[in-house]
Amino acid sequence: MLPRLLFTFSNLSGLSPHWLGVHEAVVPDAVVPDPDEVAWLGWLSESKLGSALREWRFTPDSHEAFSRYLAFRTAPS
Repeated sequence: MLPRLLFTFSNLSGLSPHWLGVHEAVVPDAVVPDPDEVAWLGWLSESKLGSALREWRFTPDSHEAFSRYLAFRTAPS
């Protein structure tokens, strides 16, 4: 199954403006990263991801994308 585009937006934060697309994907099998390339891998619940965005280092557009995703999910269809 290919990722499904949920929405796009123009992000004006950071070094330069850029377009970002937020996608939804279903991963049917276990994800096995190369340990030489990935230090940590795990799935976070929505609430834990919100906490991680406040506590861990992320790019500014990650905060914007997550906020827009939450608004997208709660918007009437």
